[in-house]
Amino acid sequence: MEIKDYRQPMVTSIGVILGFLMGFLGQWVTEPDFKLASADDHMVFAGSLVGIVLLLAALYRMLSPVIATEVTQYYRRTLQLYMSGIVVAFSSMVVSAFI
Repeated sequence: MEIKDYRQPMVTSIGVILGFLMGFLGQWVTEPDFKLASADDHMVFAGSLVGIVLLLAALYRMLSPVIATEVTQYYRRTLQLYMSGIVVAFSSMVVSAFI
């Protein structure tokens, strides 16, 4: 198993998704009439923030040198953080559309 074959695509995709989420939040919160007035606003805002934190944790784990004795388990946990960040961020946006 070559770690470099997994690291580069994941780092790239995390960068793209983080760019989307931070661009979305940056545009949204700088609007003159921005306020968290309803439950769906809170859900989107919280889901995006939690997703960003999870993706940053996955990015940190991808870029830090692995000292763990079980490399496969380390990267499996990193993949779980990565997928959790994506699911939380985007599912909060989808669910808020139906609230």
